[in-house]
Amino acid sequence: MTDPLVDAASSVAADELRSFIERIERLDAEKKDIVDQQKEVMAEAKGRGYDVKAIRKIVSLRKRDKDDLAEEEAILDTYMAALGML
Repeated sequence: MTDPLVDAASSVAADELRSFIERIERLDAEKKDIVDQQKEVMAEAKGRGYDVKAIRKIVSLRKRDKDDLAEEEAILDTYMAALGML
């Protein structure tokens, strides 16, 4: 014989789990929509003559912390100077 409290707890856990999964699925769908919109913007920029690779790089750089970026650039400059590239 099953315990009604165990059945109720199991049902609540199943409902909660289902809710988490459905939320994740909705977020995945929203993420796909956003990615599609980003592709459209990039295609529009490319159609207007902009370099999409450069745009992506700028977006990536703008996301980074300014101090981390400055440190990386300083190290890169040091290495390039050591190799005679500057």
